[in-house]
Amino acid sequence: MELPNLTIPEINTELSYAEFLQMKADSYNKRSGNLKGYDCPLCKNKGYIEKIVDENEVLAECKCLKTRDTLRRIKDSGLEELLRRCSFKNFECTEKWQETMKDGAVKFSCQDNGSFYIGGQSGSGKTHLCTAIIGAMIKRGKSARYFVWREDSVVLKALVNDKEYVQMMDGFKKTDVLYIDDLFKQETVSDADIKLAFELIDYRDRNNKMTVISSELSLDDLIDIDEALGGRIIKMARGNKYIIPKGRDKNYRLRK
Repeated sequence: MELPNLTIPEINTELSYAEFLQMKADSYNKRSGNLKGYDCPLCKNKGYIEKIVDENEVLAECKCLKTRDTLRRIKDSGLEELLRRCSFKNFECTEKWQETMKDGAVKFSCQDNGSFYIGGQSGSGKTHLCTAIIGAMIKRGKSARYFVWREDSVVLKALVNDKEYVQMMDGFKKTDVLYIDDLFKQETVSDADIKLAFELIDYRDRNNKMTVISSELSLDDLIDIDEALGGRIIKMARGNKYIIPKGRDKNYRLRK
């Protein structure tokens, strides 16, 4: 990428060439850009930072480009409003078990490794907490993707013999943080469903990728469906596993 035209500072003959180049780089890095949607203090919304490498001026991508791409994908997916509404701040805790889940989710959102699993009663706040985790991760500069099981699994199974399958799966496999929402939310779980979930979970497990999973299933339910898949999820989540026992008293959507 060509460097933009800049006003070259008056040359100070007392400066070395390396010092002069650094002065030019500093001048570029102080300028503000016009990128929208995220205010980056590093590149000042230009998307690039100038560095001096072996006495050459080089434009390096700012890490905010990853965040901008994540925000664009979230907006395109229609989940922007969900991310705005579901924060740790507005998660209501009226019971001890809710406080325990929230504290665990907040702690996990500050980590750089591991995975998070929350299962059980519908309407108990699982999606809210998982979405809040993703929001916190994005603010920390991590790329993130949503995998809405009931929608994305249907599309991927239909594309399994198409080259688009690999491209779509790579996006979910390689993102810094993946949120799988409502895993196996369906009447019956087919072999194709298990194969798809295993491919995704196994890749992220082997490559130490952070994965957030919500489901109405307990850990025992997952083991019953497929022992290898359930075992990997349990291993990945380690101490970040929360199961809400079934019961209408824990369905806060019904209360509201």
